Amino acid sequence: MAQQINNDKLDRPIYVKIIVKSLSVILGLAAVAAIAFVAILFIAPDMLARIGLSELLSMRIQYGFGALVGGALFGWMARGMWRYKNWVRVVLLAGLMIFIFYYFVVIVFAVSSTIFEGEQVVSASAILRVAGQGLLFFILNAIVPGLVLFALMKTGQYFEENPKQREFVDRTMRYVLLGTALSCIIIVFLIFIFTMTEAWPAIEEIGLSDMLLGTIWRPGSIIGNDEAQLGLLPMIFGSILSTFGAVVIGVPLSIGTAILLAEVAPQAVRDILRPAIELLAGIPSVVYGLFGMVVLAPLIRKIDVPHNTGFGLLNASIILAVMIIPTITNIAEDAIRAVPREYKEGSLALGGTHWQTIVRSILPAARSGIIAAIILGIGRALGETMAMIMVIGNSIAMPQPLTDNPLTLFLNTARTLTGNIAVEINYAAGAHRSALFFTGVLLFIMIMLVNSSARLFLKSKQEH
Repeated sequence: MAQQINNDKLDRPIYVKIIVKSLSVILGLAAVAAIAFVAILFIAPDMLARIGLSELLSMRIQYGFGALVGGALFGWMARGMWRYKNWVRVVLLAGLMIFIFYYFVVIVFAVSSTIFEGEQVVSASAILRVAGQGLLFFILNAIVPGLVLFALMKTGQYFEENPKQREFVDRTMRYVLLGTALSCIIIVFLIFIFTMTEAWPAIEEIGLSDMLLGTIWRPGSIIGNDEAQLGLLPMIFGSILSTFGAVVIGVPLSIGTAILLAEVAPQAVRDILRPAIELLAGIPSVVYGLFGMVVLAPLIRKIDVPHNTGFGLLNASIILAVMIIPTITNIAEDAIRAVPREYKEGSLALGGTHWQTIVRSILPAARSGIIAAIILGIGRALGETMAMIMVIGNSIAMPQPLTDNPLTLFLNTARTLTGNIAVEINYAAGAHRSALFFTGVLLFIMIMLVNSSARLFLKSKQEH
């Protein structure tokens, strides 16, 4: 009771009182309007027919019940707003945010449909005009809800909130965040179920061992009389070999860069080098593919080996090595920086040089984090598609050395699991299509195992 008296006597600015009382009156009028609509719907239905709303009479029980519930809710909220109850403010904030976001999405879809409808190309001026009209329409219709939203956010300190309401809000937000986190797991689970369902006919018709161990990929024979051969072993080897080459090339560069950023380089060099590394992560993969086609392929083609086209595993490995540098460098740098400074100070105090301290003290202590970074880089390399299609050659044969030298294996063309899906999914049908979905399941499992291994290494690092 004392808390209620203190809240009533709280000296609130006049503009807060005007805003809150106005919103309370508006909510009250909405409640009265809803109750009046219910009364007209059941007592004077002829009035609705006279104003052209006779179609409401066919479902007047449903409309009446909805209006009655809405009126009660608006009335309850009006009473709470008049008394500065914070739960009403929270409900209005959530409702206004949802309304503004929904309206924005509707406007975006309307503008997009206007621009892309028809068969003729829309000029840039027409696109700007339609986009400007959509933006103006959104602003005009969202300005009032936006102002109310802004006012409610700025006046939150003047609303009453008891401990039960605070606990209820905290508990609700905890459940909302839990639902958000669980939705990620559910989405991944549903994706796996979908791909597995689509892949199951291939498992039954072709056989799991034939797809995993088969060395011939000849889906075109489905159209003819020959038996289809859908062996994925060449693509499995292509993915593993290209990833292995990327690790051999990219890991030393990444670890060296991480050591430089964490222990050696002055701040000025870090400020230049770190954004450059982060920029590598933002370059589209198709740009990497163009670089491999235009720059790397002619250089590799100069290697005097028969049937060397410049496209193949070496080209793909170099491109993948560059693409995994940001992932490995950032995580490895964090792992190196997480090593306690006492390790470095103790090594230096015992007479070790800076480099000896890095090699014999810091890197062993950060080993699990560095291994986790490498594993995550492997996952990044396994999932790459577009750049691999452009530079690896897309040969469906088992990779073989071009000469007696086994290293010429990396000059031969190949195909990855991701590239196999992207190249053939558009025209695949029947068992061929199902086998491509099984390729996705296999890739899904491989990446999941790789990422799980990285998490285990990170967990062991935290425990030690």
